[in-house]
Amino acid sequence: MDRKAIAAISLSLVTLFAWTFFSQKQAERAASWRNEQRQIAEAANAGSEATIAPAAASTPADPVAAPPPVGPPAATAVTEKVVTPSVAYTMTNLGGGIAAAELLKHAAEKNLRMVLNEFGTVPIGAVTLQADSDHHAAFTQRVDVNTATVEYERPMSEQLVLTKKFQLPRAGSPEEYLVHLDVAFRNPGSAPVTVPGYFVHLGGAAPIHQADQSLYTGFSYYGNSSFINATWFGGGGFLGIGGGPRPVYPDKPQTLSGLRWAGVTNQYFSTIASPVVTAVETVGQTRQQGHAVWARRFTVSDAAWEAAGRTRHGDTERLGVEGALGMPGFTLEPGQSVTQGFQLYAGPREYSRVKRLGSDEESIMDFGWFGFVSKTLLNSMNWLNARLGSYAAAIIVLTIVIKLLLWPLQNKATQSMKRMSLLTPRMTELREKHADNPQKMNEEIMKLYKEYGVNPAGGCLPMLVQIPIFFGFYNMLGKAVELRNSHFLWVQDLSQPDTIAYLPGLDWPINVLPLLMAGTMFWTMAISPKSGDQTQQKIFMFMPLIFVFFCYNFASALALYWTVQNLFSVVQLYATRHQAAPTLEKSAPVPAKKKK
Repeated sequence: MDRKAIAAISLSLVTLFAWTFFSQKQAERAASWRNEQRQIAEAANAGSEATIAPAAASTPADPVAAPPPVGPPAATAVTEKVVTPSVAYTMTNLGGGIAAAELLKHAAEKNLRMVLNEFGTVPIGAVTLQADSDHHAAFTQRVDVNTATVEYERPMSEQLVLTKKFQLPRAGSPEEYLVHLDVAFRNPGSAPVTVPGYFVHLGGAAPIHQADQSLYTGFSYYGNSSFINATWFGGGGFLGIGGGPRPVYPDKPQTLSGLRWAGVTNQYFSTIASPVVTAVETVGQTRQQGHAVWARRFTVSDAAWEAAGRTRHGDTERLGVEGALGMPGFTLEPGQSVTQGFQLYAGPREYSRVKRLGSDEESIMDFGWFGFVSKTLLNSMNWLNARLGSYAAAIIVLTIVIKLLLWPLQNKATQSMKRMSLLTPRMTELREKHADNPQKMNEEIMKLYKEYGVNPAGGCLPMLVQIPIFFGFYNMLGKAVELRNSHFLWVQDLSQPDTIAYLPGLDWPINVLPLLMAGTMFWTMAISPKSGDQTQQKIFMFMPLIFVFFCYNFASALALYWTVQNLFSVVQLYATRHQAAPTLEKSAPVPAKKKK
């Protein structure tokens, strides 16, 4: 890779890192305020309305509004585990939903299974009339292990009964992580009753590893152009100046419309709720989409983290997010019921799987500006892995293929840089001669370029191609659940840093691949044609350090890709070193047009 490409990508990395750093500072600078106000905020939230937007309900003559949910003040938790081929669901009667989903095909730390909603406080599939209350009301629970169905029922008032039915995936199901949920409201009374709206809860998402960035954990919904990460809920303005934590998202927005899904996610796993047409035959069947969203964040304590068998290093705050999808209200006549179906996806954040859900749920991947590049690279990597049997080999081969495709462009850029290096002595003379007149200096340098037919931007084309490829790899490799627990030499997990030890007393990880990456970058720069003045060349020598700082705690797969492409660039530079040196000849003047 030439120096201009390294400089441009490094500048992009610095900008992205600065944005990440500033975002995280928002939460950090408000930490003391949150700790002081935690008890006050919790008390205020418990007694306040937490819905995002009021639900619009039809109002026939003299309907009776549904009163607040009722139930016994305390109830005994009754849980039962239903095991499917891919997931072990822990069902609970308190809240009437999935307390936890243990993914049997995905390992976590210390040979434990990956558990979704492990640290959340609300069951997946819980249904409440208000977003931030009544999460743990007691339901009657009926479990049929043979058919993998679980039913819940609860009288919310004398005129409103809530019934829920979970159909868990069975053996041979085409989608092993998809649960179907039917939510039914029935009016057994003698007068109309209005339900102002209700919320279907998604449970919670929390970081998987200690080194996970909180920017990967958050909330997303259909139609939203940006992922709402956990740091957003910290509140405050630029650098965290002003304001306290945001308890819900969004903050008093307009009513949303046409919501096809909402989800919570961490780096590699997601829980998504999507309204669907139900197959249940009831009077007044609804086929509506969501119209509101709600979310809040929580902190996973050290005790809970260690009790779950996770390894803790340092004092990094572990932030989780839980949310809900709001549905519009309706009015029930006496004896009438309405049923709305939902599909609940609780599984790996795998592009091919979530794309099959059918309502644009794949946008939860949040591949960013270069999404097309990320998807192409992901599909290519998976295709190569299916044939090579190794994701590390797939990344290496994919990198080599990309570099081979770019070889002609890189070769042309190298020749352009060599020609530029021949002009360096004359450019130095012009800079010294016109040091007190920058405008004149620039004019003379441009004249020199034109005189010898040298394009100063000749090495930029490979740069323009490599920038989207780099960020495509960055977004893809940081979210590709396929890489989890993939081995390569000493690397135990390509989705995590390749930490081999910690510095004694400092708790600082020793990651090998980023250091090798920096070494190969220095090697590439040392044998690349020299261009620019001495000051620029010295600045370029800091670029490997910037890359190390940016990639040190990132997925080791990214450092593997960058190291391989650096090594390929070294081979390419040595291969072209013995080519005939370009000559510097004055270009023929362009003949002036004759006047008619």
